[in-house]
Amino acid sequence: MSGRVMDMAIAHVGGKQWSLQYLQEPRCGPCAPTSPLSLTDFLQGACRPLKKGVKSVSVLFDAHIALPEFGGVPAVGEMFASNRLQELPASIKLRSPIPSSTKVDVIIYNSGDGCMDVLKVLYFEEPLPYQQAVSLCSGQAHVPVFRAGPWNIKKGVQWLLGRLPGYQVRWQNLQEKAPEQLQRMNSQSSWSPPTEELAEGIAFINDNAPECDARNEQTFWILTNIKDSTNTPISGWPEAKVRAMAQNKSKGLAGAQPMSQFPLQTYSLKPILHEVLLPLLYPMLMSFGVIMLGYPGVGKTPALIIMAMAMGRFHVRRLGLEGVLPGWRRAKSLDNFRHRVPQVQEAIFLDDPSRDKISAADLKSFMTVDEDGTCDGRYNDTRLVRNQMRAYASNDLAKDTFDGNASDTSLEPKKFLELLRYLFAGDSEKDTLAVLKRAIVFAFAESAVYLRLPSEKSDAVVHRICVDDLHRDLLSERDKPLYAKYKVGVYDTDQYFEEEVAREQSMIDDAVAKMSDFPRLADYVEHANDKIQSYLFRRTAFDWDRIPQPSPSSSEGEKRAQRAQPSPLCIGTKPRANRIRSAFVYPDNKKRRFREKTTPTPTQEHGPEEENSCMDFEAAGPEEENGSAQTDFEADEEVAKSLHN
Repeated sequence: MSGRVMDMAIAHVGGKQWSLQYLQEPRCGPCAPTSPLSLTDFLQGACRPLKKGVKSVSVLFDAHIALPEFGGVPAVGEMFASNRLQELPASIKLRSPIPSSTKVDVIIYNSGDGCMDVLKVLYFEEPLPYQQAVSLCSGQAHVPVFRAGPWNIKKGVQWLLGRLPGYQVRWQNLQEKAPEQLQRMNSQSSWSPPTEELAEGIAFINDNAPECDARNEQTFWILTNIKDSTNTPISGWPEAKVRAMAQNKSKGLAGAQPMSQFPLQTYSLKPILHEVLLPLLYPMLMSFGVIMLGYPGVGKTPALIIMAMAMGRFHVRRLGLEGVLPGWRRAKSLDNFRHRVPQVQEAIFLDDPSRDKISAADLKSFMTVDEDGTCDGRYNDTRLVRNQMRAYASNDLAKDTFDGNASDTSLEPKKFLELLRYLFAGDSEKDTLAVLKRAIVFAFAESAVYLRLPSEKSDAVVHRICVDDLHRDLLSERDKPLYAKYKVGVYDTDQYFEEEVAREQSMIDDAVAKMSDFPRLADYVEHANDKIQSYLFRRTAFDWDRIPQPSPSSSEGEKRAQRAQPSPLCIGTKPRANRIRSAFVYPDNKKRRFREKTTPTPTQEHGPEEENSCMDFEAAGPEEENGSAQTDFEADEEVAKSLHN
């Protein structure tokens, strides 16, 4: 019998000729239907017990069967009508308070044998979880049986409640529409369904309408579902309205689609990124774009998505946005971003585009994050919104052929521009510097990562980073399995995800507050350059003792690279000169000094044999060396006396 009574009710009132009204004041009084339905049959044929499998509850039935009779039924009904539920008799009183917006119907039936049946119906404005719903009931907890179409169930429940005899307090009314009302509703000129029905129908179209109509799939779906006999949320709707809604859905799905789920976060990257670089760079992403160039496989794409999600979460919190999720849109051309209105919490990610199809003016506009802008599109321009993160990733990087020491913390600006010659091929120097003025540039070369912060100067500092093999991989080993699952379509996060996201947002808040202390953005960029150079010098000096000594077979260049001491970079227009100064060594033996005039000892150039004898002399024992020195001093004194005489 389970569900049979509900099916009968839906078949009777599921059509468009029946409408449901919400009353401002409850309808109270006795009800004597012509074909009454017992409370037991109602619970068995239209309801199901509330069990743990039910996740949320919108309509709750609290039933009491064969209660001892109590008097003052109209007075009890008045308590329900005026929402004085705390004054109810103990046998039917709710076990805990209900939300203030909840409406409660009641049906009290006296069977005449000293017992009464009581049914309380609770309508929640927001669905309640299972545990909270169970805690309210003092009797048997039930919910309606599951059937397709929420409005069909709502109308069916009200029709069945009208067949229960007894004293009733009802907040909803089911009535049949007049024929002229039906005809007026079906006409396109005056078609105006209720707001809830309209919202349900639009959601049904968004979830189920086919996106393609090349073989009339969408047309067939529309004509089938608007029939009155289908009992769908859009049955009886005008075809033109439904077709326009379905076509809007198809248009909105063109181009780059927003993505909002990613299993990694800032602390999934290597420590130098989340400890040193990103705390300095995150605030800049509201004013500058970011460019990552280099060989494939280093993790440019996941790193940029992590940064996009971090900034998206920050914007959602900063602006107090509700009902939106942080995310990103990723495509290989600017034209793919023109189909949707830009959102500040959705980053724009231009991944591996063809630089020949992007003009220098469009690239400059794309990197101008602190302003609203546009880029050329096929039919209409691509709109860009201010403070929205914009990222550019490409493999257009020249080969790193520069000779340098392992301890170098910077690269000459001219050499860095040589690395970017593929990206800016055909562009003038002014256009190149105009883009670099608006962008944070990462270049992943064979031997190091080169980082250049935004600057319009051609001799701006370029950081050379050789820490933690960052030029080979940006991701830490811990979260790589999660990224591997994500790439095959499985979204999963670890137990630290929420905690580390909170740490990430706290870090961004602190960084933004730090940046606000600087009077100009250029001052903060200079501060970030100093911080990065200080860290690189300290880290390089710390690691210098661990550099292995060169083997005898090593080339002279490798020996110099391994033995070179680190030196801090002086932030300026040119790198510091590489000078090597020798140290003065004092001799071990102390010679006697004479105040009188003496003849200097003649010196000779030694041949190979004499050079070997000198080496033997230096290797002689201390007694032999002291004795020969004493003999030389006595001879010098005799010569001096003879000269004065």
